[in-house]
Amino acid sequence: MTNPMQISTFARLSVGPLSYRNAAAAASGCSFERTDRPGVQVYFSFEELRELLAQPENSLEPDYFLFERHELRATGVIAAVGMLPDKIKSEVVWRYAYVEVARQLVKAGRLKRTEFSVQVLLDEIEKCVNKQAGAAQDGWVPKRAGRKKEFRAPPCAGTLLEWMRRYERAGNSPLGLVPRTFRSGNWKDRFSLEELRLLGTCIGRYLTRDRRSKRQVADDTKTRFDAENVERVEKGLPPLRVPSKRKVEREIAKLDPYSTYAQRHGVDAANREFMLYEQGIDASYPMERIEIDEWYVDLISILAERGALDHLSAEQLAELPRGRRWLYLAIDCATRCVVGMRLAVTPNSQDAIALLADITRDKTDLAIAAGCKSAWAHFGGLKTVATDLGAAFVDDNFQTAIFDALGSPETPTGGLPQLRARVERIFGTFGTNLMPGFAGRTFSNPKDRGDYPSQEMASITDDALIQALILYVVDVYHNREHPGLGGETPNNCWNRLAQEKGVVADVPERTRRRAFGKLLNRKVTGRGVRVFGIDYTCQALRQFHPHSHETHVDLRIDLRDLGWIMVRIGDEWFHAMALQNCFAGVSYDEWQAAAKELRLKYRDEARLQEKIVAEALAKIASINAAEQKTFATLLRNVTPAGLARGEEDLFLGLSIDPEDPENFDLPPDDDLFGHVIPVPKRDDGGSSATVAIEPTTDSDADDEDAPLNWSFDDD
Repeated sequence: MTNPMQISTFARLSVGPLSYRNAAAAASGCSFERTDRPGVQVYFSFEELRELLAQPENSLEPDYFLFERHELRATGVIAAVGMLPDKIKSEVVWRYAYVEVARQLVKAGRLKRTEFSVQVLLDEIEKCVNKQAGAAQDGWVPKRAGRKKEFRAPPCAGTLLEWMRRYERAGNSPLGLVPRTFRSGNWKDRFSLEELRLLGTCIGRYLTRDRRSKRQVADDTKTRFDAENVERVEKGLPPLRVPSKRKVEREIAKLDPYSTYAQRHGVDAANREFMLYEQGIDASYPMERIEIDEWYVDLISILAERGALDHLSAEQLAELPRGRRWLYLAIDCATRCVVGMRLAVTPNSQDAIALLADITRDKTDLAIAAGCKSAWAHFGGLKTVATDLGAAFVDDNFQTAIFDALGSPETPTGGLPQLRARVERIFGTFGTNLMPGFAGRTFSNPKDRGDYPSQEMASITDDALIQALILYVVDVYHNREHPGLGGETPNNCWNRLAQEKGVVADVPERTRRRAFGKLLNRKVTGRGVRVFGIDYTCQALRQFHPHSHETHVDLRIDLRDLGWIMVRIGDEWFHAMALQNCFAGVSYDEWQAAAKELRLKYRDEARLQEKIVAEALAKIASINAAEQKTFATLLRNVTPAGLARGEEDLFLGLSIDPEDPENFDLPPDDDLFGHVIPVPKRDDGGSSATVAIEPTTDSDADDEDAPLNWSFDDD
């Protein structure tokens, strides 16, 4: 049974060109109303929604119809933090750190929203933020005395309060912290006491149980001022200055949140709402709060793939390098379920971001590859992601990935370890229950280790280590009674809460790729962009190529599925499909293995049919399934340097023609950029030449004996 999803009442669902807003929720799905045709509704089950969100052309924006988000969009702010220039992105992350520390102090009852209160604690706030910035600058190198660090000058108390207000006015979006230098200067209106008195009366209409919107109150205010001015003109008095719609909306946004909610929804509803806000650390449904930490694994593992040691002697084994590993782990606070694990040689932000991607997807494929009996279907969207000051977690790219996946990073202030107690506790469980079963255990400290020969006893590969960890988590830990859940197992708790309250709505696949995909930059040609020898195109790329002065675009690619990618053009992201149909659902590792085989087998031939590529991919997939080698690659994180080497050594010059190019609306015949290709060397020894392809006639298109080929060229 598909778990329900928690979908905001302000969510917008985009299915192709159609746009919907959430109308009503049911036990098995949701009804959505067309935004262009009010009253027209369509019902989607949660299973259908998950299938829709897996498609590149569909998306779900949780709080799109919140007034604060509408106001934010009206300012022209960019759609995602990750699209900002690095300098501005870094400043947004820095401002967010100040706002987050201040909000934590407010929740703890230590800080009031006054300049005096902020000023008293400003040094403490600055210390917490600089500690995070220092951890980011340390990176992954050992700390040394005398190393220089740079810290930004802190904001004054008034500026910090303004940042907090901007963040909250933007619906708790970090985009509200984007610097807006064009708003500098004296842009605030000045009104007389009489004008302010009438404005206050009009704003009072917002604080009623009929719950008028801010826009309706603004319209009523203009009508009231216009009527008042008619009377004043008749009495010979000067007219009052009519406040703008933005002025009215800004004044409403300044109202006390609790009092406003109580006036509009009732005191009981306000108490419930703000009680949850104050105690948000106690998650009540799956994926509401995720805690992530890194652990220096209490085991020495041999750096080798599974099976690579079978032919080595004891002397040769002794010569292999050994080392401990870092484990990145994410746990769901409400159910204590582990929602992601990654093994790394050293702490790094790339594996941490890969862990975020794993958190948002079904990991049953990993459980099956590891030999588990239970499924690992614990996943959902991101809400609050709590970490410590690890170098990977304070990295700008890691925090930006959380922002772009519609989540909120949280780094608890120092001295409050209980705020992340759940993830800390499970590492202790591993050390107590799992590690004693392995040879090569390092123990927690030298005293406990004594004279145990950890280095000599190291006998487990990295692949086998992560497999053992997954087996323990999925089959043992998830099915064992948990004292923190009152004796309920994490699996049963997840299933119960998922059915009762729903899971945070899935991250749409296009959003996942934009947030977590590998970032590349490629040149645009008449055929689109080429990555790993595969051509991708879309309507936006076809318009970009002949009409833009730019020649390159940024890409985001998911190495688990090369069938389509995300392409950034201007301030928007578009999905581009592979011209070659055989790459749908094919991973980078499968394509890399197939390409190696094709390079060796057809090194003397210039052109090959696409069906040969498809057959090679199918062969590689069957070998992986038979030998269960997919487990070794499912959790492998390919670095940018590794991708660059692979493309240079293997995919450089690789060109593939699609089997059915008509489906992609390739450039027309008069496109001088798109229909020029190199002609292979002739059998008679003549040299190659570059010529234009003649337009394909209908008779040619119907000829099944005229195959479409792919080739290795030198582009």
